[in-house]
Amino acid sequence: MDDTFGKHVLVNILLLLANVIGEMIPREFLFSSPKYSEVSLSPDGNTIGFLAPNNNGILNIYTKCVTCNESRLITSEKNNIIDFQWTGVPNVIIFYEDNDGDENNHLYKVNITENDPPHKPFVINNERNVKTIIVANDKRHSKILIGLNNVRPIFHDVYEFDLINNELKRIMLNERFPQPIYVDNDLRIRLAYQEKDDGSREYYRISDNADPNNVTSSDNDWVLYLTVAQEDTHLTKPIGFSGDNRRIYWLWGKDTDLGELVVHDFGHPEANEILHTAKKAEIEYKFQEDIDDSDIFIHPADKTILAITEIYHKPHIYVLNETVREDFDYLNDLKYQTGSPLIVGVSQDFRTWIVTYVSDRVPYEFYLYRRPERKATFLFMARPQLEGWKLSSMVGFEFVTRDNLTLQAYLSLPPNTQLRKPSELKDTVMASYAAKGLLPRKPQKMIVDVHGGPHYRQKYGYSRTNVWLTSRGYAVLQVNFRGSTGFGKKLLNAGNGEWGRKMHYDIIDAVNFVIKNGIARRSQIAIMGGSYGGYATLVGMTFTPDVFACGVDIVGPSNLVTLLEAIPPYWLGNYNRITLMLGADKNTTEGREFLRSRSPLFFADRVRKPLMILQGANDPRVARNESDQFVAALKANNISVTYVLYPDEGHGFRKPENALAEAGLTEQFLHRCAHGKFQAFSLEQHNSSALVSFTVVDIINLIIGAKSRPTFTSRF
Repeated sequence: MDDTFGKHVLVNILLLLANVIGEMIPREFLFSSPKYSEVSLSPDGNTIGFLAPNNNGILNIYTKCVTCNESRLITSEKNNIIDFQWTGVPNVIIFYEDNDGDENNHLYKVNITENDPPHKPFVINNERNVKTIIVANDKRHSKILIGLNNVRPIFHDVYEFDLINNELKRIMLNERFPQPIYVDNDLRIRLAYQEKDDGSREYYRISDNADPNNVTSSDNDWVLYLTVAQEDTHLTKPIGFSGDNRRIYWLWGKDTDLGELVVHDFGHPEANEILHTAKKAEIEYKFQEDIDDSDIFIHPADKTILAITEIYHKPHIYVLNETVREDFDYLNDLKYQTGSPLIVGVSQDFRTWIVTYVSDRVPYEFYLYRRPERKATFLFMARPQLEGWKLSSMVGFEFVTRDNLTLQAYLSLPPNTQLRKPSELKDTVMASYAAKGLLPRKPQKMIVDVHGGPHYRQKYGYSRTNVWLTSRGYAVLQVNFRGSTGFGKKLLNAGNGEWGRKMHYDIIDAVNFVIKNGIARRSQIAIMGGSYGGYATLVGMTFTPDVFACGVDIVGPSNLVTLLEAIPPYWLGNYNRITLMLGADKNTTEGREFLRSRSPLFFADRVRKPLMILQGANDPRVARNESDQFVAALKANNISVTYVLYPDEGHGFRKPENALAEAGLTEQFLHRCAHGKFQAFSLEQHNSSALVSFTVVDIINLIIGAKSRPTFTSRF
């Protein structure tokens, strides 16, 4: 039988089954590795690279020519590759490999044209307990710059690596500056910053007397360039240099709430030329990161800024250079009903692009765009198994908090939810909510999904979490509370010192909003989240124990004192900013008391509702002890908890077998307390590494059919 025909038959059977069991999308469609991820284009525009699982389910690098259907396996690594980049040497790729979640990633290079795959990678650095970072990778050069903290864990020395002869030499001895170190297009170190005691930043330029091949961090090699006030540090940062390296682009936060895009002659920050003033949301950018990690579209050769994107409810593209206006007009028209174009790869000659679309209902379709012909050709879907399934929509809306802050949030309702019509409502405000698609005919079961960071934000687009939970019958509420990025420095800085207080009140106010407007049932609202979202879950279970039906904490800190005591060493260069965010320093008696007052650990005896905690044993950001000590406190108070520990994971769960088990455990747990649907699950189903501990009244006992069992640990 033709394999393609067989796959179509299987998809149709699964779709038919979905109608029978209530349109539950199989977990495997959502939490297994996508067929295509980290999609990029070679500098010559001839080859597409991407990550995909090999026959053993491990993420490896594949390539295919832009006109080919067949893909080639390039690597056969035993650990997941988490990212890769093309380089200035034809057919040479550099890539990061995961090390069981400890974020001390290893760096390798590989030539994709070598015969007899799998190709053997060259080790650039795989030292234990060393965090390797790419400082600069300009596609016009045969060298890259990398950072290694193998001498001083706090700071990264900068090394030049020759991609042709594999020579590695140090060009900067760094005893002072955190990352990033800012480099121009010729790989010359130009700028660095240092944090001051009050959380402000001083940017320094390299002095004219410094040896570019032997830079130090001493005062002799650096000259003060610019001082940025504490309240402006988030919005003020370099973006990159003009093609001739004479001018430098910045995001600028002084005297503006949302920020500006500016440029000035290097050395003259007082003479900014404003290129764009943010209208509705911040412009986001990560220096020297890949193109799809930012809201700024830059020409690969001449470094002209061509367009920027602001995301409030949905993305809005502003074209800044008329040479690409017709390109964006064409790309917008191509999928104007379902998504906003996002350029994820361009050739150095700028003639060939890879484009995807940001959409809540379509999980990343990729197109090859030929600029001279102004024609886009469909390539593939990241998750083709989701084709034909009806996915939930993300509806952006605003609400007002108890202290009169206007916040942005998203609501996702289960597909096929019956909605109230504006014409049915006499109240104009309610009618406006109905016009947005916010008002179901009957209140819903709901999950409040709290984002991490907290200097992060919820964004519009495809979300496997939203799709998964809505297919299980839950509405999903996602709040950009104070302390979130994306909505201006006033809102961001309003979160300073408000962990467990006003940041949590914002979430409670959003919950009250959806209850008041008939969107959710008070008795069936659960809270979950990762990192800060896990902390918010623990706060919800302890500080407001009667609000939520249950909670799922994923790698969340429980004690802000021990959180600060165990942060990664390479974060210490920004320690003052972290303590400003938390509200106190652990190194004073008053500070420790303040941090304890905001730490769920010391209120564990207040937990009244079911709680599940998931933790990676190798987490460098939120150490395992954060979960261990909270679980111990619950057990000391005879309070039930389900604890899931992954010995081969870190700050979140990258390995698909672990993510699948996480989803299986979570949806069954939520079913018990919030009463949504769940897909059948058994402990050994996905060959996960998880260790699960629970007590007699926990949901896991009910899943496996035991009426009474002692606490134990099982591996699956």
